[in-house]
Amino acid sequence: MRFPIPARTLARLALVVTVAWAAAAGVASAQTAPQAPTTTPATPGQGYADPEGVPARPPAIDVEPVWAKPAIDTLATVRKRGTLRVGVVPNEPFVMRDAEGELTGFSIDLGRQLATDIGVRVEFVPTSWSQVVPDLLGNHFDVIAAGLWITPARALVVNFSSPTALGAMYLVANRTLAATMKSRPDFDRPDVRIVVYAGTSQEGLASRLFPKATLVKIEGDADPLAPVLEGKAHALVVTTPSPQLVVDNSPDRLVLPFEEPLETSTAALAIRKGDSDFLNYLNSWLAFHREDGWLPDRYNYWFERTAWIKGM
Repeated sequence: MRFPIPARTLARLALVVTVAWAAAAGVASAQTAPQAPTTTPATPGQGYADPEGVPARPPAIDVEPVWAKPAIDTLATVRKRGTLRVGVVPNEPFVMRDAEGELTGFSIDLGRQLATDIGVRVEFVPTSWSQVVPDLLGNHFDVIAAGLWITPARALVVNFSSPTALGAMYLVANRTLAATMKSRPDFDRPDVRIVVYAGTSQEGLASRLFPKATLVKIEGDADPLAPVLEGKAHALVVTTPSPQLVVDNSPDRLVLPFEEPLETSTAALAIRKGDSDFLNYLNSWLAFHREDGWLPDRYNYWFERTAWIKGM
């Protein structure tokens, strides 16, 4: 026996079937069709390396990075040791010995005042121009204070402070051998012997300015002025802001063939690389003493006046 289904019920069943069919179709579509983006496209300057909206390139292939070794905390070490070790090289008027044999000069003043301000003693460690940088790297002392010139080659292996003084290279000649030599070309001859420190900027300068001359290369602690004084060499390339002081020590045997320097540069303190705290301290220390007048006073005393010569 069959019962008739009311029209209202049939309408409801049709609606349910329609909804179920639409839902099933939506699920199938979602499984086969890609999903539409749920966020708006990035605009220039958002999520990119530059404001033009250009994506960052992938990292470049490079050599294996070189990692810096742990550096010595020089300030902490110096204060723990109780002594600041300063590397020095004879260089008028930066580093000299007075009549009593005591160290004196502009760089000696710097080293003493630096140690005083840190609150420690000072120890000056003598070395030579060819060994001063290797000795610093070998931890024989904490800082170089010797009128060391700032050069690109040296800056590869040490860190320089802000400049402490102007420097220059001059030619100091034997008065007899160089009696008629008045210009640079006069010294650029094969029969002319010019003394230089081996492996230094002096040698490089002499090789460039006097390529035809014979270079007499001095190493270690040998006195570079001796061959000139003894008449075994015509001239010496000397690094000093006061060349006349060198000549005045032996006016009967030495002469400045020309007054203008061969080259000028700036001198600074030098420390080992990797210790930014010590470098920042040195630069702050130099800035402070420039402002309070102590550094200009010392510079004028050693480079502009000659009263100190009486005590040498």
